[in-house]
Amino acid sequence: MGEAPTAGVVVVRAGEVRSGEGPVARTLIESPTLRVVLLELTPERELPPHRPPSHLFLSILDGIGELLAGDAILWLSPGDVAVVPGGTVRGLRCPEGRLVALAVVTPPPAPEDHRQEPGLTWPEQGQGPDPAEVIRQEHRGLMDGVASLVHLARTASGTDLSELGPALRAATHFLEHELLPHARAEERLIYPQVERVLRACGGATATMEYDHRRLEALTTELAGAISSAGADGAGELLQQLATTVQMHFDKEEELYLPLLGRLGRDDREELVRSLVGGPSGAAESSGPAVSDQKEDGR
Repeated sequence: MGEAPTAGVVVVRAGEVRSGEGPVARTLIESPTLRVVLLELTPERELPPHRPPSHLFLSILDGIGELLAGDAILWLSPGDVAVVPGGTVRGLRCPEGRLVALAVVTPPPAPEDHRQEPGLTWPEQGQGPDPAEVIRQEHRGLMDGVASLVHLARTASGTDLSELGPALRAATHFLEHELLPHARAEERLIYPQVERVLRACGGATATMEYDHRRLEALTTELAGAISSAGADGAGELLQQLATTVQMHFDKEEELYLPLLGRLGRDDREELVRSLVGGPSGAAESSGPAVSDQKEDGR
C-alpha cells in the first residue's frame, strides 16, 4: 500500500472484507454524529427490511445489489450512490455473487433500530421482458446477409471483380443500411447496460477470454485438417486464425494495456514480477531476442 497513511486515516481495499456469519460489517469510523461501515453481502446474507430513524448514504463498490427504499426495489451496481432518509423502510441484498458497499449512517443507530418489524418483507416483483431475446431475434434476421458475405468472399477469390458488381453493391448496401446501424444501436443502447453488469460481475475481460477459446478451437480444427488427406479447409482456417489473433492483439494494445498505466507503483511492480517469472514466459522469451539484436548491431 506504499507509505503509511496519516494517523487517523483509514485505507481499505474492498477485497479485504472477509465472509462470516450474517452480513459482514467492518466499522471504519464512528462518532456521535455518524458511523461509516464497509459491508459485504452474499445471497445467503442480507440486511432485512427495517425502518431505522437514521439517514443512510450508500455507495456500491463491487457486485450487484438490490436496495429496498420504501416500497421500491432499486438495482444498484458499482459507482451507484443512494441516499435513504431516516424513517424510510430499507433493506439491502445481493442476488448473486458478492456485494461490497460503503454505508454512512447518521446519526449512528441504536441496537433496537435494527429490529425487523412484523410484516416488513421484500415486495414481490416480476422479471419483466427479456431484452436478450429481442437482440437474438435481430441477429437471426441479419444472418442471411452475413451468410451472403461469406459466400461472396469465397466466390471473389480468383474472380474478376467486374463480374461481381451487383453482388458487391448488394453486400455494401447490407453493411451500410442494416449491419452498421445495428452495431450503432448496440453501442448506444445495449453496451452501457452491459458495462454496468460487467463492472459488477468482474467480467470486463470476458470477451478477450472468448477470443482465447476461439483460438484454441481453431488450432484444434487446423491440426485435424492438416492430419487428414488433402488438408481441406486449412487455408481458410489459417486466415481465420490470423484475423482473430490480429484483432485480439489490437484490442489488447489499444483498449486494455493503456489501463495498466493507472495502477499504483506496488501493483505495477508485482505484475511485472509475475509476468517475468510467469508460466507463459512472454517477458522471458522477449529478453534474448532483444539482446541478440544488440549483439548483432541491429
